[in-house]
Amino acid sequence: MIDSLSDSYSSPACKLGRMVENGEVVRLRRDLYETDPETPPYLVASHICEPSYISFEYALMRHSIIPERVVWITSATYGKRKTKRYSNALGNFVYYDIPENAFPVGIEYWGDGDRSYPIASAAKAVCDKLSKMPPTRSYTGLEALMFEDLRFDEDAILELDARTILDYASLYHCTTLRTLGHYLQEHS
Repeated sequence: MIDSLSDSYSSPACKLGRMVENGEVVRLRRDLYETDPETPPYLVASHICEPSYISFEYALMRHSIIPERVVWITSATYGKRKTKRYSNALGNFVYYDIPENAFPVGIEYWGDGDRSYPIASAAKAVCDKLSKMPPTRSYTGLEALMFEDLRFDEDAILELDARTILDYASLYHCTTLRTLGHYLQEHS
């Protein structure tokens, strides 16, 4: 953005600073700006921390797997080795690291007007969330985790494809996901 201002202004950084102060543009993070202050936060989430896609609680909410309204835009990324958080005028964003092999699978693109954004499929969002939880090998422990602790919708979980979950489990190297895959095989 600063490059586009450099032709018209002798001090483009100062002009950009004034535009941010006046609300004409929104600073998303260092060197990244949005020109429309009314942009929904989920449309910019994948640009704030790259590569990333919306997942975890926010995707679970959008897929109607959890009943709660989620304020933070939660996303998955890889290679960061730690959780990253950003806050700006559009919203609050958090990025959780997942295994690189698991990153590219199960991503959908949803549209909003003339823009689209990457979001985890229902199965991928469940896998991302469960991969960050303490491991469980028992069906009783899995049910308690999913339906009591995380408040997942049981019908939505039972609609997931067992084979897909087992395929994802091998990418995450996650005991809980293997348990979920076998659970779904027995309950389908």
